[in-house]
Amino acid sequence: MDTKLMTTFAIITLAITGHTRAFSNSSAGFSLPLFTKHSPDRTIRRGADGFLYLQQSLISASEASAATAATILLQNGQHATEVHFGTGNGRRKLLLELDATAPLTWIQCKPCNPVATQTGPIFDGELSPTFQHVDSSVCRPPFIPDPAIRRCLFRLKGHNGLEIKGLLSVDEYTREDGHVFPKFFFGCTHETYNFHNLNTFAGILAYKRFATQAAAHGMARSSYCLFRETSRQGFLRFGAEADIPHKPRYQTTEILPANDDGDTHESEYEYHVSLASVSVGERRLAGVLPETFARRESGEGGCIIDLGTPLTVLVEEAYRVVEEAVWSELARHGVARVVQPGYGLCVRATETVKGRLPSMSLHFAGEDATLVISPKQLFLMVDDERAGQVACLAMVPGRRTVIGALQQVDTRFVFDLKDNKLSFAPESCIQDTVPVA
Repeated sequence: MDTKLMTTFAIITLAITGHTRAFSNSSAGFSLPLFTKHSPDRTIRRGADGFLYLQQSLISASEASAATAATILLQNGQHATEVHFGTGNGRRKLLLELDATAPLTWIQCKPCNPVATQTGPIFDGELSPTFQHVDSSVCRPPFIPDPAIRRCLFRLKGHNGLEIKGLLSVDEYTREDGHVFPKFFFGCTHETYNFHNLNTFAGILAYKRFATQAAAHGMARSSYCLFRETSRQGFLRFGAEADIPHKPRYQTTEILPANDDGDTHESEYEYHVSLASVSVGERRLAGVLPETFARRESGEGGCIIDLGTPLTVLVEEAYRVVEEAVWSELARHGVARVVQPGYGLCVRATETVKGRLPSMSLHFAGEDATLVISPKQLFLMVDDERAGQVACLAMVPGRRTVIGALQQVDTRFVFDLKDNKLSFAPESCIQDTVPVA
């Protein structure tokens, strides 16, 4: 669980407060709200049949690429949570996008130039009496000391050209139940480039980093269950075993440690798992071997699970085998393949075809755990003005494998950072939600 960034936070906390308690001393479980946010242009919708429908006609041919589906879903189905930062006149309720791979929770802070339009006012640390910048004298890598202004700088890059710059800071964070985290570390961002935030989000909550801080204070387990309905609110749960919903059919696999490669590689901030093989329908694919998903010493390759990545990315070697296997399964039923810009495999989607779309299973090493992805999570329906309705494989090839948010819907995931275990079980996630207030 201990990483260099966590050690950095501990060193900084010692310098500021004289102790390492960044959370309150209560080990009782708690939850954060979980929202699904869609773009107001409504390019995506969930049909009565449970499939997601994308209006492809809104995308020009020049914009189509192998990542089009992922980009559109990223801009139309992000997951978010709500937090309260600051005290006094500086207290702000902020909606943050969730990202399980981000190294640092950050928010846009005044002054911010350029700034992405967000819901509500930008956080102003000058108005919060408990707000502090981290002094350059206690700044440690990957953060950058600036003795001239006695501040600790950070620069981060992320998906789709995201780039932010700002100052490492601390302030109070208040939970929904009223408990206060008196010294919560976050990035106060003063320059925000390419932040595709639906004109809503104030920043990003680093899910694994947040869960790691909670685990250091007795709340070793975290859990979520993703859904797609924007009118409902779910929960990010943190605590001990008793604070997490119990499921009789949990399957378990190991959360792999970060590579000890002597630097602050992004693998420290990610949930790595050991994917061994893939099945399409009932057929185990002989062309997909465990070494296909091996993580190299450089940190490249491997398999991670991320609720901030919209569609599953399969390492290219595995993707080609999976695409061919899915097409082989459909072709024997006489299904018509169609070309759809931006997608690898699409077929004409009649009601009969929808009933014949296969499932896919991800088999993990060690404990014989299998994540079954239903056709509703494996295929995306595209409404095209010329081709009519088509069903497209909702996966993209890449340099490594990422189990994305669409393929996690209706599965309960539990991350145990004490025992380094990931457990999961099928669940109707809408049952663990309440109406949005």
